Amino acid sequence: MSCLVPTGRLDEALDEMRLAQSLDPVSSIVARDLAVVHLYLRDYETALEQCDHTIELNPHFSPAYSALGFIQEQRKDLDEALAAYQRAIHLSPQSPRMHAGLGRILALSGKRSLALATLRKVEAMAKQRYVSPFEFVSVHFALGQADLGFRWLNKAVQDRAFDVLAVKVDPRFESFRRDNRLGSVVQEIGLL
Repeated sequence: MSCLVPTGRLDEALDEMRLAQSLDPVSSIVARDLAVVHLYLRDYETALEQCDHTIELNPHFSPAYSALGFIQEQRKDLDEALAAYQRAIHLSPQSPRMHAGLGRILALSGKRSLALATLRKVEAMAKQRYVSPFEFVSVHFALGQADLGFRWLNKAVQDRAFDVLAVKVDPRFESFRRDNRLGSVVQEIGLL
């Protein structure tokens, strides 16, 4: 996830994650990461199956529901994505990542005022503790605020936010692949 995914070597990442799962078949983190690699490969059905397996392993592992929301978003099933993020928040109510994911889905669902309220909640969390700038990026993109999204993305790069590593393969950035600002970010973090 940290070396192969950022460089776009997804087939190799998949092989390594499968090996990791064979070595530790009950790891919720490995199971979730395997689902995410399938997501990055745009194999949404396999990603969904793997995410379901992750939830079976540990139904109280909130990152599995966050991944499920991300997968359902890509499958265009926003109602299921919304339910997944709501479950993630129920399990981890103080997680900015879960709230930001919910905000993105609300924005994509056309529920702009609820998305903005959720974004304000994440902003309030950021006043109390560190919140990765990356949490704001995809919400602003979903709200149609590309300039703000790129400002937050540049801040995430400056902060060396871990999630920036996947920007090259993350489907949430697909519509910006031809945008020079995204190309600059990819180049700045050395992923070309």
